Amino acid sequence: MKYFNYIEKEKLEHIFYKKPQEFDKNSNKDILKYALGAFLYVPANKYNQIYKSVVNQEKEAKPLAICLEDAIGEFGEKEAIESLELVLDDLSKQVFCKLDKLPLIFIRVKNIDQLKKIKNILIKNKEFITGIIIPKANGVLLKAFVGILNSFGLDNLYIIPIIESSYFIYKEIKEEYFREMYSSILNHKDRVLGIRIGLTDVLGMYGIRRKREFCIYDNLIATSFIEDVINYLNRDELDIPISAGVSELFNMDDEKIRELYIKEIKLDRYHGFVGKTVIHPKQIEIVQALSTISYEDYMDAKDIIENYHSEIGVKKSSNGDKMNEYKPHYKWAKKIMKLAYIYGVLNKGVDYNELIEASR
Repeated sequence: MKYFNYIEKEKLEHIFYKKPQEFDKNSNKDILKYALGAFLYVPANKYNQIYKSVVNQEKEAKPLAICLEDAIGEFGEKEAIESLELVLDDLSKQVFCKLDKLPLIFIRVKNIDQLKKIKNILIKNKEFITGIIIPKANGVLLKAFVGILNSFGLDNLYIIPIIESSYFIYKEIKEEYFREMYSSILNHKDRVLGIRIGLTDVLGMYGIRRKREFCIYDNLIATSFIEDVINYLNRDELDIPISAGVSELFNMDDEKIRELYIKEIKLDRYHGFVGKTVIHPKQIEIVQALSTISYEDYMDAKDIIENYHSEIGVKKSSNGDKMNEYKPHYKWAKKIMKLAYIYGVLNKGVDYNELIEASR
């Protein structure tokens, strides 16, 4: 996979100072964990949608979550599992289904019982499934999933826990559960590829739904939860990216929705999130375009890393309007360089809007 490789060569030369580089499920984890970008969720019972998403992945180069949980109706599990087995079997027979041509495929399971039900599907397709997503995760559940996957002989599969249950919201218990999750992730950090948050579930606990007039950061419940997730889990010793929450508003032809979506993604990045869950193809191009690194940020990051061990500790930035402080900005700079490898660096004077236009 490579982001934006469907854009014409001349346009790529104009847009990118450094082009995105290739990756696949076997890439080094230190790179792969930053490559999840716009993470598209597709219901497991939508055979055609899954098949199309894989076949057409070259244009959108996205990770794909095949969902057996909330996207499936109460009595639809059997049909969804049958559909999952069929689509993976059909895809495995196709000529194009080689590891370097596949998106990163994850299976989102409902619970441990369901994980056991799809054991044979996972084993049969372990060469091109990247990992398992755990909804409503906690520390105990994460440990259990690791143990079960290991017992299946699937220690090559990554795990992505989703923080979205009341255990991490209610004041009287959240500290205990965050500490437990922290410890569990630390103990299994080689298996955890990323951390996701479920804002729809969190708001739903209070009878709240997103509105087109507001960005998620305008909601106090959401911002309190986001603050806790970052405070407890965005730690050096864990070193695992946290992805921003999904928005169910997908009509990007609506100018108001589009503007607020872009604002939210910019705030996601400002708060340290990497990537964003998406539920509609119209959201993908915007999330991916805003995942690229600006020329200014890249040059500053490069300067910070190259001079970190020098005799000076501060220097004027490449743009000449701020200071690069080598010690406090070093962690930021390392992250920028990894993101630059995956998503590329825009040329000086080029912004995400030009990239979106070139993608159409």
